[in-house]
Amino acid sequence: MSELILSTHESAALFGRPAATDLRRDTAPHRAGIVGTVRIDPRHNGPRRSANGGFAAGAIARHVDEDAVTVRLHRPVPLGRPLHVSSDGAYGCLVHHGRRLIAEARPGRLREGPVPVAPSFDEALAARDAHPLTAMRHALSDCVVCGPHRRDGMHVTPGPVPGRPHLLAAPWLVDSRDSIAGTATLPAVWAAMDCPSYPAEALRDRELCLLGTMTGQVERRPRVGERIAVYSWTRERRGRRFETSVAAVDERGALIARADTTWIALRRQAVARLAGRLR
Repeated sequence: MSELILSTHESAALFGRPAATDLRRDTAPHRAGIVGTVRIDPRHNGPRRSANGGFAAGAIARHVDEDAVTVRLHRPVPLGRPLHVSSDGAYGCLVHHGRRLIAEARPGRLREGPVPVAPSFDEALAARDAHPLTAMRHALSDCVVCGPHRRDGMHVTPGPVPGRPHLLAAPWLVDSRDSIAGTATLPAVWAAMDCPSYPAEALRDRELCLLGTMTGQVERRPRVGERIAVYSWTRERRGRRFETSVAAVDERGALIARADTTWIALRRQAVARLAGRLR
């Protein structure tokens, strides 16, 4: 899986303003050190003008030869543009767009700890129906992963689990659009865990948070047509900081993937509140 760190630059991107970038420092990789490129399909947006964090991290993490990978996103990831991947000289890689350092990746590790009993796929469906922002227009309502009205989306829209409101869950019916040869891509598996890892308390209170970190590992990639339940729980809250964990299981309850995440609530909630006008 991956670890994601979305800087405060993303808060500007969420609301359609370009992120401030200091171009005085040339951090561009030497051409000789480039090992590949990453390009995020424009369909795979999170905020309207940049990539979904899970899709971006998954695409970047494939350049690190480890089961568990940590990806740090320094800036919103551009859509539809080639990003250069270069070695960092220590088992990881750096991702640049021109001079701008977009992300870095390195080997990662999951935390240990108890895991709540997984909801069934039907319970995940009921949780999605209880999503409190379905009729709202907000900064993330067009996300390809959790946007409830995206015709070409994954519809992994989280909501409170019936009878266990401290858990969020979302169903994932694996689709051919995010699969190759009948199997979901690794970026798609990571993306499916991104949005459901949102803190249940913050979603209930319509509080906008940004993903701080996400560290995890994919056990297997599900096949097209599989019904996957993705669910998360909050381990700890400290001020504006939420520590959550998320897991994806198949209909037998077998683990597909697991991640630990950190979410940071924005200070200016009066401006950034996760609730817009009715559609």
